[in-house]
Order: sequence, then C-alpha cells, then structure tokens
Amino acid sequence: MSINKPATTTLSAIIAISLMGMCAACGTGDPSADAADADGAKVVTFVLESQDPPYAYADDNGQPAGFDLDVLKAIDDRLDDYTFEYEVLDYQTGLIGTKQGKYDAMIGAFFETPARAEQYLLSKPYNYFFMNLIVPQDSTIKTLEDLDGKTLDPIVPSDGRYVAITDWLKRHPDTKIEVPTVTNQETFQDMFNAVHDGSYDAVYLSKAQYEGVADTLGYELKVTDPVDAAGTVILYNKKQGDLQKAIDEQVDALLDDGTLPKLSEKWFKQDNYELAKELGAFKE
Repeated sequence: MSINKPATTTLSAIIAISLMGMCAACGTGDPSADAADADGAKVVTFVLESQDPPYAYADDNGQPAGFDLDVLKAIDDRLDDYTFEYEVLDYQTGLIGTKQGKYDAMIGAFFETPARAEQYLLSKPYNYFFMNLIVPQDSTIKTLEDLDGKTLDPIVPSDGRYVAITDWLKRHPDTKIEVPTVTNQETFQDMFNAVHDGSYDAVYLSKAQYEGVADTLGYELKVTDPVDAAGTVILYNKKQGDLQKAIDEQVDALLDDGTLPKLSEKWFKQDNYELAKELGAFKE
C-alpha cells in the first residue's frame, strides 16, 4: 500500500543509520552471488516490516513475527535449494535495500501497482488485504454497488487503493463510482473529516486503518463489512527471478494443501482466501 506511515524519532535514527550503511555498500550488493549454507542451499535474505502487525512486525525481543513470517517458514520448509534468513526493518529502509540488492526480497501488506512492477519483481498474491467503506452514521451505504452515482474520498493514483478500486470497477462496469484523484494523499483524519462533513460519500479504506485514529476524531463513523480485497505480493530484487518462480509454485501448493488458509485463521480469525473468492477478488 502507499499510505504514508508515521515515523518516530527513534525510527528516524534507525533509518538514517541503515541508509548510511547502505550507501557504504552501494554497488557491492549482488543477489546473484548469494552465499550457500553447509548443505549447498542458496541463502536468501527477506526483509519483514517492523511495524505492520499482524502481517509482519518485531516482537518484544526484536525478532521477526507475524503471518508473513509463518508463510515464509512454510515455504522454506518445502524448498531444498534455498535457505531463508530474515531481517526486521522499517518500511523505507527495506524497500531501498531490496531495490539496490542489499536484500533479496521484502514481504508485507504490499499491493501490486505499476510503480512497484517497474522497480521490483512481484510474486503472485500470497494473501489478501480487505477494504471497507467508512461512511456517516446515518448512511445507508453497505456495499460498493450502493455507491453507484456517488463519490469516494480522493485517492492518489500511485496508491494501491486506487489500483484496487479501478480493478473492481472494471469487474463491475454497470456501477458508476466517481473516484477523484489528488497529487498528495490526505491524512486519515482529513479523509474521515471530509466524509463526516458531507464533502464525499465514503472513504475506501480498511477497518483497522479507521480504528487506528477513531479515538482522535471527536465523532463516530460507521464501518461496513469488507467490500473488496486486493492481493498482497512479495517484492523481489530484479535479479531474483528464480526465487520468484520457486516461491510462486509453493504458494499454489500451500493453498491446495490448506496450509495458507490455516495460517490465515490463526492470524486473522478468518479464511482470507475464501473471503477473497466471495468478493470476486481471488486470483489463481
């Protein structure tokens, strides 16, 4: 997703230190020259986001945790030719390091977007992120179809949400929803204020993102059930095509044997794959 994430002073310091280390290594990282373990398996390094639970985060001991880690461990168990190692980093440092080749791949709640496809190799969807509508308390809107002839709060075209709603509209050509665009994305609070004061009919966002700021608004809005889903993908360094292919094959296998649905139930209390199918967003 392209929603900006807040940074703390400590996090900013970590980013600065990490970037200094990256600059010192500029031009030396080569994912095609990864080391091998004692058994001859290729060692590859995945970045997991430090502050995006339950997808990926650092636990109280600074160790990686979350749904994404469990997915990678399940894949690693099935791949004899690879050994996975993990680093927990902030969002921006992980993206830069993966693009430059310091790390082989990064996993998180990333939507597929044209901009990301230009900078990274992308996996097939291994999970799904669900979107809700946040509307005024007295609104009768419950689904995207109910927004026919109405207007969503503006979205930056590079935001994964814009890609997701555009895909939904292509699948539902009879529903006409106006989706204004802006060059700089509003804060969550600004989005909700615009719906509360009647400027727009709904915000297309997740329930968790609304709940993260709800206590600061001074009023209550209503959150619908999930109305849409977008697949989340792994971002690979451009030289990691073999790794990308190998993991895509295992994602299919882990879906077929029920491993991914079980991990989804563990971390999200629901089968994300079945729900994505119900919403028409599941991708084979």
